[in-house]
Amino acid sequence: MKMRRTNKVLVVAAHADDEVLGCGGTISRHVDDGDQVAILFLADGEGSRFDVTEQHEKENSFRELSARTASKVLGVNDVFFERFPDNRMDSIDLLDVVKKIEYYIESISPDTVYTHHYGDLNLDHRLTHQAVMTACRPQPNFSVSSILCFEVQSSTEWQTPSQNTYFIPNWFVNITNYVKTKHKALSQYANEMHKFPHARSFETVECLNKWRGSSVGVDAAEAFFLARHILK
Repeated sequence: MKMRRTNKVLVVAAHADDEVLGCGGTISRHVDDGDQVAILFLADGEGSRFDVTEQHEKENSFRELSARTASKVLGVNDVFFERFPDNRMDSIDLLDVVKKIEYYIESISPDTVYTHHYGDLNLDHRLTHQAVMTACRPQPNFSVSSILCFEVQSSTEWQTPSQNTYFIPNWFVNITNYVKTKHKALSQYANEMHKFPHARSFETVECLNKWRGSSVGVDAAEAFFLARHILK
């Protein structure tokens, strides 16, 4: 019997908690399948909320600790932080962001990259997507063969709907066996969650996973937009 080849996966998220909301179940499934997974966070996630530097640093440290704990719940040990300014990534030259992502791609040589959808309302999400696509220019002997864009509640669906921004999934991952793990990982970000019916609530996350699952005939799924796939 032919053995399944181990894949290398890189998740590039703007903020800590985006990775669990967008593809937490899928990450856990990759780990369960024996794939090597790394997570890169680009923005600090707290800077836009605080004017006082000491408070900002305290909250950012707590969020990074939450991210490391959540990653361990999902089975991921390789977690990296770049700490670009939160909701101000447009103040950084795009080339600088691209070069950071290129560094991790060169170091990890991932087969698959997960990142944000290009139509998200959040500025950092859109710039992260743009930087990933730029860093993943399809060059000869380039490692990345698949780029998948995830949806993040309270950003993807909050954008003004149009033909150019609407999230239309064309790739689904069955996470029925990983729903509890995703919920446990998301619980590490309890401070970022809200009460239902807010879009970013535990109930909404569960409802969305069920809805995406029922769309393809399984109990729970995460949906993605496949931006690129090269069969090698």
